[in-house]
Amino acid sequence: MSFYKFKRNDVFTNTLKLYPEVKFVIYSGSAYYNNTPNISGSFTGSIGLTDPGNISLYELNVDRADARTGRIIGPDAIDDRGIIYPWIVKDGSRLNFRTSTAAAFAGKDPGDVITGSLYPYTASISKEFYSATDARFEQAVISPSATGPVITSNGSISNIRALKNTINYYRNISPHFEYSSSADSITAGIHNRSFDSSSVGLISIPSIFYGSQIKKGSVNLEFFHSGTLIARAQDIKRNGELIHTYGTGSLTDSVVGLVLYNEGFIVLTSSTDLSTNQDYYTSSVGLSTANWTYFGQSISGSITAPSSSFSMLMSGTTNTQVLTMFANAPKGELNHSNNPSFLTNGAETLISTGSFGYIESDTVVVKNIVSSSYPDPTGSFEKTTYISKVGIYDEERNLIGIAKVATPVKKTAERNFTFKIKLDI
Repeated sequence: MSFYKFKRNDVFTNTLKLYPEVKFVIYSGSAYYNNTPNISGSFTGSIGLTDPGNISLYELNVDRADARTGRIIGPDAIDDRGIIYPWIVKDGSRLNFRTSTAAAFAGKDPGDVITGSLYPYTASISKEFYSATDARFEQAVISPSATGPVITSNGSISNIRALKNTINYYRNISPHFEYSSSADSITAGIHNRSFDSSSVGLISIPSIFYGSQIKKGSVNLEFFHSGTLIARAQDIKRNGELIHTYGTGSLTDSVVGLVLYNEGFIVLTSSTDLSTNQDYYTSSVGLSTANWTYFGQSISGSITAPSSSFSMLMSGTTNTQVLTMFANAPKGELNHSNNPSFLTNGAETLISTGSFGYIESDTVVVKNIVSSSYPDPTGSFEKTTYISKVGIYDEERNLIGIAKVATPVKKTAERNFTFKIKLDI
Protein backbone atom coordinates (compact mmCIF):
# COMPACT_ATOMS: atom_id res chain seq x y z
CA MET A 1 0.00 0.00 0.00
CA SER A 2 1.26 3.43 -0.95
CA PHE A 3 0.75 6.49 1.22
CA TYR A 4 0.81 10.03 -0.14
CA LYS A 5 0.73 13.15 1.95
CA PHE A 6 -1.67 15.91 0.92
CA LYS A 7 0.20 18.98 -0.28
CA ARG A 8 -0.67 22.57 0.52
CA ASN A 9 -3.03 23.05 -2.42
CA ASP A 10 -4.57 19.57 -2.25
CA VAL A 11 -6.99 20.30 0.59
CA PHE A 12 -9.26 23.30 1.01
CA THR A 13 -12.63 24.12 2.55
CA ASN A 14 -15.45 26.37 1.47
CA THR A 15 -18.94 27.19 2.70
CA LEU A 16 -22.16 26.60 0.80
CA LYS A 17 -24.92 29.00 1.81
CA LEU A 18 -28.28 27.45 1.02
CA TYR A 19 -31.86 28.60 1.41
CA PRO A 20 -34.16 25.60 1.87
CA GLU A 21 -37.85 26.40 1.43
CA VAL A 22 -40.16 25.74 4.38
CA LYS A 23 -43.95 25.62 4.13
CA PHE A 24 -46.55 25.03 6.81
CA VAL A 25 -50.24 24.55 6.15
CA ILE A 26 -52.38 24.88 9.27
CA TYR A 27 -55.92 23.57 9.45
CA SER A 28 -58.29 22.13 12.05
CA GLY A 29 -55.82 21.76 14.89
CA SER A 30 -52.92 20.39 12.83
CA ALA A 31 -49.90 21.79 11.03
CA TYR A 32 -48.48 20.08 7.93
CA TYR A 33 -44.77 20.55 7.19
CA ASN A 34 -43.76 20.74 3.50
CA ASN A 35 -46.93 18.88 2.47
CA THR A 36 -45.82 15.78 4.40
CA PRO A 37 -48.71 13.33 4.77
CA ASN A 38 -49.41 11.35 7.92
CA ILE A 39 -48.36 7.81 6.92
CA SER A 40 -49.76 5.02 9.08
CA GLY A 41 -47.56 2.11 10.12
CA SER A 42 -48.18 -1.56 10.77
CA PHE A 43 -47.85 -1.15 14.55
CA THR A 44 -48.51 2.54 15.17
CA GLY A 45 -50.75 5.26 13.84
CA SER A 46 -47.72 7.13 12.49
CA ILE A 47 -44.52 5.61 11.12
CA GLY A 48 -42.41 8.42 12.59
CA LEU A 49 -44.38 8.47 15.85
CA THR A 50 -45.03 12.14 15.30
CA ASP A 51 -47.54 14.40 13.63
CA PRO A 52 -46.92 15.54 10.03
CA GLY A 53 -46.15 19.06 11.30
CA ASN A 54 -43.27 17.83 13.49
CA ILE A 55 -39.67 16.89 12.81
CA SER A 56 -38.15 13.89 14.57
CA LEU A 57 -34.72 15.05 15.72
CA TYR A 58 -33.02 11.63 15.60
CA GLU A 59 -35.45 9.63 13.44
CA LEU A 60 -35.51 6.78 15.93
CA ASN A 61 -38.35 4.39 16.75
CA VAL A 62 -39.71 4.12 13.24
CA ASP A 63 -43.01 2.19 13.39
CA ARG A 64 -42.42 0.92 16.94
CA ALA A 65 -45.11 0.49 19.57
CA ASP A 66 -44.50 1.55 23.17
CA ALA A 67 -45.40 -1.69 24.90
CA ARG A 68 -43.38 -3.58 27.51
CA THR A 69 -42.33 -7.01 26.36
CA GLY A 70 -41.42 -8.41 29.80
CA ARG A 71 -37.85 -9.01 28.64
CA ILE A 72 -34.69 -7.70 30.31
CA ILE A 73 -31.80 -6.65 28.05
CA GLY A 74 -28.13 -7.07 29.01
CA PRO A 75 -26.36 -7.40 32.34
CA ASP A 76 -27.62 -4.00 33.47
CA ALA A 77 -31.22 -5.27 33.44
CA ILE A 78 -32.60 -2.75 30.96
CA ASP A 79 -36.36 -2.95 30.61
CA ASP A 80 -37.40 -3.73 27.03
CA ARG A 81 -40.27 -1.33 26.48
CA GLY A 82 -40.53 -2.07 22.77
CA ILE A 83 -39.29 1.42 21.99
CA ILE A 84 -35.82 3.01 22.06
CA TYR A 85 -35.13 5.28 25.03
CA PRO A 86 -31.99 6.74 26.66
CA TRP A 87 -30.60 5.21 29.84
CA ILE A 88 -27.49 5.27 32.01
CA VAL A 89 -26.27 3.26 34.99
CA LYS A 90 -25.47 5.19 38.19
CA ASP A 91 -21.79 4.93 39.06
CA GLY A 92 -19.04 7.00 40.61
CA SER A 93 -18.91 9.45 37.69
CA ARG A 94 -22.20 11.10 38.84
CA LEU A 95 -23.35 11.23 35.23
CA ASN A 96 -27.03 12.11 35.06
CA PHE A 97 -29.71 13.40 32.69
CA ARG A 98 -30.34 17.14 32.79
CA THR A 99 -34.05 16.50 33.20
CA SER A 100 -33.46 14.45 36.36
CA THR A 101 -33.28 16.28 39.69
CA ALA A 102 -30.41 16.01 42.15
CA ALA A 103 -32.77 14.54 44.75
CA ALA A 104 -33.94 11.81 42.36
CA PHE A 105 -30.32 11.00 41.52
CA ALA A 106 -29.35 10.81 45.19
CA GLY A 107 -32.21 8.37 45.83
CA LYS A 108 -30.74 5.89 43.36
CA ASP A 109 -28.29 3.19 44.45
CA PRO A 110 -25.06 2.49 42.53
CA GLY A 111 -25.85 0.15 39.66
CA ASP A 112 -29.45 1.37 39.30
CA VAL A 113 -30.65 2.22 35.81
CA ILE A 114 -31.70 5.85 35.22
CA THR A 115 -33.93 6.38 32.19
CA GLY A 116 -34.64 9.49 30.15
CA SER A 117 -37.62 10.58 28.09
CA LEU A 118 -38.73 8.31 25.30
CA TYR A 119 -37.66 8.95 21.74
CA PRO A 120 -38.51 10.51 19.40
CA TYR A 121 -37.69 14.05 20.43
CA THR A 122 -39.73 16.26 18.16
CA ALA A 123 -39.94 19.92 17.21
CA SER A 124 -42.84 21.88 15.72
CA ILE A 125 -44.11 25.42 15.37
CA SER A 126 -46.48 26.85 17.97
CA LYS A 127 -48.88 29.77 18.21
CA GLU A 128 -49.80 31.88 21.23
CA PHE A 129 -52.46 34.56 21.38
CA TYR A 130 -52.56 37.35 23.95
CA SER A 131 -55.69 39.45 24.13
CA ALA A 132 -55.48 43.10 25.17
CA THR A 133 -56.52 42.16 28.71
CA ASP A 134 -54.20 39.15 29.19
CA ALA A 135 -51.43 39.70 31.71
CA ARG A 136 -47.93 39.66 30.23
CA PHE A 137 -46.27 39.24 33.60
CA GLU A 138 -47.14 38.77 37.25
CA GLN A 139 -45.28 40.21 40.20
CA ALA A 140 -43.92 37.91 42.88
CA VAL A 141 -45.98 37.91 46.06
CA ILE A 142 -43.90 38.18 49.25
CA SER A 143 -45.59 38.57 52.61
CA PRO A 144 -43.82 39.59 55.85
CA SER A 145 -44.00 37.37 58.89
CA ALA A 146 -42.43 37.02 62.30
CA THR A 147 -40.05 34.32 61.06
CA GLY A 148 -39.17 36.09 57.86
CA PRO A 149 -40.68 36.82 54.44
CA VAL A 150 -43.10 34.26 53.03
CA ILE A 151 -43.09 33.81 49.25
CA THR A 152 -46.63 33.09 48.14
CA SER A 153 -45.87 33.32 44.41
CA ASN A 154 -42.62 33.49 42.46
CA GLY A 155 -44.28 35.49 39.71
CA SER A 156 -44.28 34.65 36.01
CA ILE A 157 -43.59 36.19 32.65
CA SER A 158 -45.11 35.49 29.23
CA ASN A 159 -43.13 34.58 26.12
CA ILE A 160 -43.97 37.88 24.41
CA ARG A 161 -42.75 39.82 27.45
CA ALA A 162 -39.53 37.80 27.40
CA LEU A 163 -38.88 39.12 23.89
CA LYS A 164 -39.04 42.78 24.97
CA ASN A 165 -35.30 43.43 24.83
CA THR A 166 -34.97 41.50 21.57
CA ILE A 167 -37.71 43.52 19.88
CA ASN A 168 -36.26 46.82 21.09
CA TYR A 169 -32.82 45.78 19.84
CA TYR A 170 -33.97 46.16 16.23
CA ARG A 171 -35.40 49.70 16.62
CA ASN A 172 -32.59 51.05 14.46
CA ILE A 173 -33.97 48.97 11.55
CA SER A 174 -37.59 50.03 11.89
CA PRO A 175 -39.52 52.12 14.46
CA HIS A 176 -42.12 49.35 14.55
CA PHE A 177 -39.60 47.32 16.56
CA GLU A 178 -40.54 49.11 19.73
CA TYR A 179 -42.16 47.18 22.51
CA SER A 180 -43.88 50.22 23.96
CA SER A 181 -44.41 53.40 21.90
CA SER A 182 -45.19 56.79 23.40
CA ALA A 183 -47.59 59.42 22.13
CA ASP A 184 -44.63 61.35 20.79
CA SER A 185 -43.83 58.65 18.25
CA ILE A 186 -43.54 60.07 14.76
CA THR A 187 -44.52 56.83 13.03
CA ALA A 188 -48.17 56.64 12.07
CA GLY A 189 -50.03 53.65 13.33
CA ILE A 190 -48.00 52.93 16.45
CA HIS A 191 -48.92 55.85 18.72
CA ASN A 192 -49.35 54.68 22.30
CA ARG A 193 -48.92 51.06 21.30
CA SER A 194 -47.64 48.67 23.92
CA PHE A 195 -47.33 44.92 23.56
CA ASP A 196 -48.30 44.70 27.24
CA SER A 197 -51.78 46.06 26.54
CA SER A 198 -52.44 45.14 22.88
CA SER A 199 -53.72 42.01 21.22
CA VAL A 200 -50.67 40.10 19.97
CA GLY A 201 -50.16 36.80 18.16
CA LEU A 202 -46.81 35.04 18.58
CA ILE A 203 -45.61 32.24 16.28
CA SER A 204 -42.53 30.34 17.49
CA ILE A 205 -40.41 28.49 14.91
CA PRO A 206 -37.68 26.09 16.16
CA SER A 207 -34.30 26.58 14.50
CA ILE A 208 -34.27 23.03 13.11
CA PHE A 209 -36.72 24.27 10.47
CA TYR A 210 -34.68 27.25 9.23
CA GLY A 211 -31.03 26.79 10.27
CA SER A 212 -29.03 29.87 11.29
CA GLN A 213 -31.72 32.43 10.41
CA ILE A 214 -34.88 32.99 8.40
CA LYS A 215 -34.03 34.40 4.98
CA LYS A 216 -35.01 38.05 4.70
CA GLY A 217 -37.76 38.73 2.21
CA SER A 218 -38.99 35.12 2.13
CA VAL A 219 -41.84 35.23 4.67
CA ASN A 220 -45.30 34.90 3.13
CA LEU A 221 -48.41 34.49 5.31
CA GLU A 222 -51.81 33.69 3.75
CA PHE A 223 -55.12 33.72 5.58
CA PHE A 224 -57.97 31.62 4.14
CA HIS A 225 -61.62 31.45 5.11
CA SER A 226 -63.84 28.73 3.62
CA GLY A 227 -61.07 28.03 1.10
CA THR A 228 -60.90 31.63 -0.15
CA LEU A 229 -57.83 33.81 0.30
CA ILE A 230 -58.84 36.88 2.32
CA ALA A 231 -55.43 38.33 3.28
CA ARG A 232 -51.71 38.08 2.59
CA ALA A 233 -48.73 39.57 4.45
CA GLN A 234 -45.10 39.62 3.28
CA ASP A 235 -41.78 41.06 4.45
CA ILE A 236 -41.21 42.77 1.11
CA LYS A 237 -38.91 45.42 2.62
CA ARG A 238 -36.58 42.74 4.06
CA ASN A 239 -36.33 44.67 7.32
CA GLY A 240 -38.60 42.50 9.47
CA GLU A 241 -41.82 44.45 8.78
CA LEU A 242 -44.73 42.25 7.69
CA ILE A 243 -46.64 44.29 5.10
CA HIS A 244 -50.30 43.64 4.27
CA THR A 245 -50.20 43.10 0.49
CA TYR A 246 -53.60 41.56 -0.27
CA GLY A 247 -57.06 41.87 1.19
CA THR A 248 -58.79 44.63 3.15
CA GLY A 249 -58.19 47.97 1.46
CA SER A 250 -57.77 49.91 4.69
CA LEU A 251 -54.73 47.75 5.59
CA THR A 252 -52.97 47.90 2.23
CA ASP A 253 -49.22 48.58 2.69
CA SER A 254 -49.72 48.66 6.48
CA VAL A 255 -47.39 46.88 8.92
CA VAL A 256 -49.34 44.02 10.50
CA GLY A 257 -46.50 42.21 12.22
CA LEU A 258 -42.79 41.74 12.79
CA VAL A 259 -40.33 38.99 11.91
CA LEU A 260 -37.37 38.19 14.16
CA TYR A 261 -35.13 36.54 11.57
CA ASN A 262 -32.33 35.44 13.88
CA GLU A 263 -34.55 34.28 16.74
CA GLY A 264 -37.27 32.48 14.77
CA PHE A 265 -40.36 34.43 15.90
CA ILE A 266 -43.21 36.12 14.06
CA VAL A 267 -45.10 38.75 16.06
CA LEU A 268 -48.55 39.65 14.69
CA THR A 269 -49.78 43.05 15.85
CA SER A 270 -52.79 44.07 13.72
CA SER A 271 -56.26 43.45 15.15
CA THR A 272 -58.07 45.24 12.31
CA ASP A 273 -60.84 43.12 10.79
CA LEU A 274 -59.77 41.45 7.56
CA SER A 275 -63.32 40.81 6.40
CA THR A 276 -66.76 40.14 7.75
CA ASN A 277 -65.95 36.42 8.00
CA GLN A 278 -66.09 34.95 11.48
CA ASP A 279 -64.81 31.79 13.14
CA TYR A 280 -64.09 30.30 16.54
CA TYR A 281 -60.64 31.83 16.98
CA THR A 282 -60.53 32.36 20.75
CA SER A 283 -63.06 29.87 22.10
CA SER A 284 -65.31 27.07 20.97
CA VAL A 285 -68.49 28.98 21.78
CA GLY A 286 -67.96 32.58 20.67
CA LEU A 287 -67.44 33.77 17.10
CA SER A 288 -64.77 36.38 16.31
CA THR A 289 -64.03 38.33 13.15
CA ALA A 290 -60.84 37.37 11.34
CA ASN A 291 -57.73 39.52 11.90
CA TRP A 292 -53.99 38.98 11.70
CA THR A 293 -53.49 38.25 15.41
CA TYR A 294 -55.65 35.14 14.88
CA PHE A 295 -53.36 33.78 12.16
CA GLY A 296 -52.46 30.12 12.81
CA GLN A 297 -54.80 30.03 15.79
CA SER A 298 -55.71 26.40 15.19
CA ILE A 299 -52.22 24.88 15.40
CA SER A 300 -52.94 23.13 18.67
CA GLY A 301 -55.22 23.05 21.64
CA SER A 302 -59.00 23.16 21.75
CA ILE A 303 -59.26 26.00 19.19
CA THR A 304 -59.90 24.44 15.78
CA ALA A 305 -61.33 27.39 13.76
CA PRO A 306 -63.05 24.92 11.39
CA SER A 307 -63.74 27.45 8.61
CA SER A 308 -60.20 28.90 8.53
CA SER A 309 -56.89 27.67 7.21
CA PHE A 310 -53.47 29.25 7.07
CA SER A 311 -50.33 28.98 4.96
CA MET A 312 -46.87 30.08 6.10
CA LEU A 313 -44.06 30.07 3.54
CA MET A 314 -40.45 31.04 4.21
CA SER A 315 -36.87 30.05 3.46
CA GLY A 316 -34.19 29.16 5.95
CA THR A 317 -30.46 29.81 5.82
CA THR A 318 -27.98 26.97 6.23
CA ASN A 319 -24.20 27.11 6.03
CA THR A 320 -22.63 23.81 4.99
CA GLN A 321 -18.86 23.40 5.30
CA VAL A 322 -17.45 21.43 2.37
CA LEU A 323 -14.02 19.79 2.55
CA THR A 324 -12.44 19.20 -0.88
CA MET A 325 -9.42 16.90 -1.24
CA PHE A 326 -7.33 16.09 -4.33
CA ALA A 327 -5.73 12.64 -4.19
CA ASN A 328 -3.01 12.22 -6.82
CA ALA A 329 -1.94 8.96 -8.45
CA PRO A 330 1.41 9.88 -10.13
CA LYS A 331 2.97 8.39 -13.25
CA GLY A 332 5.09 5.28 -12.73
CA GLU A 333 3.52 4.53 -9.35
CA LEU A 334 0.63 2.50 -8.00
CA ASN A 335 1.21 -0.16 -10.66
CA HIS A 336 1.62 -3.16 -8.39
CA SER A 337 -0.99 -5.15 -6.50
CA ASN A 338 -0.96 -7.89 -3.85
CA ASN A 339 -4.21 -9.27 -5.21
CA PRO A 340 -3.68 -12.86 -6.49
CA SER A 341 -5.40 -11.91 -9.76
CA PHE A 342 -2.42 -9.65 -10.50
CA LEU A 343 -0.27 -12.74 -11.20
CA THR A 344 -0.42 -15.32 -13.98
CA ASN A 345 -3.01 -17.97 -13.24
CA GLY A 346 -1.46 -21.01 -11.50
CA ALA A 347 1.82 -19.29 -10.64
CA GLU A 348 3.54 -20.51 -7.50
CA THR A 349 4.27 -17.63 -5.17
CA LEU A 350 5.48 -19.56 -2.11
CA ILE A 351 8.54 -21.82 -2.28
CA SER A 352 8.71 -22.96 1.35
CA THR A 353 7.54 -21.99 4.83
CA GLY A 354 8.33 -23.05 8.37
CA SER A 355 8.28 -22.04 12.01
CA PHE A 356 10.86 -19.33 11.54
CA GLY A 357 10.18 -17.89 8.12
CA TYR A 358 9.04 -18.34 4.53
CA ILE A 359 10.51 -17.99 1.08
CA GLU A 360 8.70 -16.41 -1.86
CA SER A 361 9.47 -17.01 -5.50
CA ASP A 362 11.37 -14.25 -7.23
CA THR A 363 10.35 -15.38 -10.71
CA VAL A 364 6.55 -15.01 -10.46
CA VAL A 365 5.12 -13.77 -13.72
CA VAL A 366 2.73 -10.83 -13.63
CA LYS A 367 -0.34 -11.39 -15.77
CA ASN A 368 -0.29 -9.61 -19.11
CA ILE A 369 -3.66 -7.97 -19.70
CA VAL A 370 -2.81 -6.20 -22.94
CA SER A 371 -5.94 -6.15 -25.09
CA SER A 372 -5.90 -8.82 -27.82
CA SER A 373 -8.29 -10.99 -29.80
CA TYR A 374 -6.17 -14.05 -28.94
CA PRO A 375 -6.35 -16.05 -25.70
CA ASP A 376 -2.60 -15.72 -25.00
CA PRO A 377 -1.45 -12.31 -26.23
CA THR A 378 2.20 -11.83 -27.01
CA GLY A 379 2.13 -8.05 -27.22
CA SER A 380 4.40 -5.77 -25.24
CA PHE A 381 3.94 -6.24 -21.51
CA GLU A 382 2.38 -3.31 -19.66
CA LYS A 383 2.07 -3.41 -15.91
CA THR A 384 -1.52 -2.43 -15.19
CA THR A 385 -3.70 -2.03 -12.11
CA TYR A 386 -7.24 -0.80 -11.44
CA ILE A 387 -7.97 1.77 -8.75
CA SER A 388 -11.30 1.15 -7.03
CA LYS A 389 -10.91 2.92 -3.68
CA VAL A 390 -9.07 5.87 -2.15
CA GLY A 391 -8.41 5.73 1.60
CA ILE A 392 -8.08 8.85 3.75
CA TYR A 393 -5.78 8.54 6.78
CA ASP A 394 -4.95 10.77 9.72
CA GLU A 395 -1.44 11.73 10.82
CA GLU A 396 -1.08 8.43 12.71
CA ARG A 397 -2.15 6.45 9.64
CA ASN A 398 -5.53 5.51 11.04
CA LEU A 399 -8.08 4.99 8.27
CA ILE A 400 -10.80 7.61 8.74
CA GLY A 401 -12.58 7.50 5.39
CA ILE A 402 -12.92 5.58 2.12
CA ALA A 403 -13.96 7.01 -1.24
CA LYS A 404 -15.17 4.49 -3.82
CA VAL A 405 -15.32 5.07 -7.56
CA ALA A 406 -18.34 3.88 -9.52
CA THR A 407 -16.16 1.99 -12.01
CA PRO A 408 -12.52 0.90 -11.37
CA VAL A 409 -10.04 3.22 -13.07
CA LYS A 410 -7.36 1.63 -15.26
CA LYS A 411 -3.88 2.73 -14.13
CA THR A 412 -0.81 2.23 -16.33
CA ALA A 413 2.72 3.43 -15.75
CA GLU A 414 2.37 6.44 -18.07
CA ARG A 415 -0.95 7.57 -16.68
CA ASN A 416 -1.51 9.93 -13.79
CA PHE A 417 -4.87 10.63 -12.17
CA THR A 418 -6.30 13.11 -9.68
CA PHE A 419 -9.33 12.05 -7.65
CA LYS A 420 -11.50 14.89 -6.37
CA ILE A 421 -13.12 13.99 -3.05
CA LYS A 422 -15.77 16.21 -1.43
CA LEU A 423 -17.15 15.85 2.07
CA ASP A 424 -20.02 17.87 3.54
CA ILE A 425 -19.47 18.60 7.22
